[in-house]
Amino acid sequence: QATPRAAFTRQDWLALIAVLLLIPVMAIAIVPNNQIFNAYLIWGDERFDLVFFGTRLPTSFLVTLDAIVSVSFLAIVALFYRWYGKRWQEPDELTKMIIGSLFSICGMLCLATAAATTPAGEKIGLFWPMMFELLNSIAFSHILPVSLALFSRLAPKAINATVIGLYYLAFFTGNSIVGWVGGFYETMTTPAFWLMHAGFAAASGVVFLIFKLLLAPRLLGDTRTAEEYF
Repeated sequence: QATPRAAFTRQDWLALIAVLLLIPVMAIAIVPNNQIFNAYLIWGDERFDLVFFGTRLPTSFLVTLDAIVSVSFLAIVALFYRWYGKRWQEPDELTKMIIGSLFSICGMLCLATAAATTPAGEKIGLFWPMMFELLNSIAFSHILPVSLALFSRLAPKAINATVIGLYYLAFFTGNSIVGWVGGFYETMTTPAFWLMHAGFAAASGVVFLIFKLLLAPRLLGDTRTAEEYF
């Protein structure tokens, strides 16, 4: 005989509503990062100086670089918060996501600056792309794994697995937006295109801040260690 599920409490309903509202915000937040696999590669192939010791690196080098830097900073950020948490109060999930949004904005501003300051016909040196990869990977480490931990913690126990499944809808939606937004690459100036992505990061960061100020005191009563985020 199946055990009946416990009725949802008011807290459960509030948490579920918060999670559902965060899904489209997460979709917007991942657009800057996921544009790496779309318009960024087209732009890089056209404008980046990929010649290294007389050999032109393939555009796929940019994807490989992103993978290496992203995975490295997942470990570096985890180690940092492990060290930080032993000395001070570790930030909660939403605070980390806000920090990640700030880094994401800075990463997009690197691309906008590179586009705005490089004369037409000249190649963009790898300094700006490298700075973007660095900042964007720090942003990625503060948003993607941390948001998954947040959804898991907010989700009512009775439907935890369902909520985690819904979390991945943000990736489907975000990738759909990436494709749609990527179409503007041909019609917008390149600096404006990347500033638009900085706007996506800023908008999601503002919503994360609003959630922290309005809902966190009710929904997030405890904090987790760095090991639980990563």
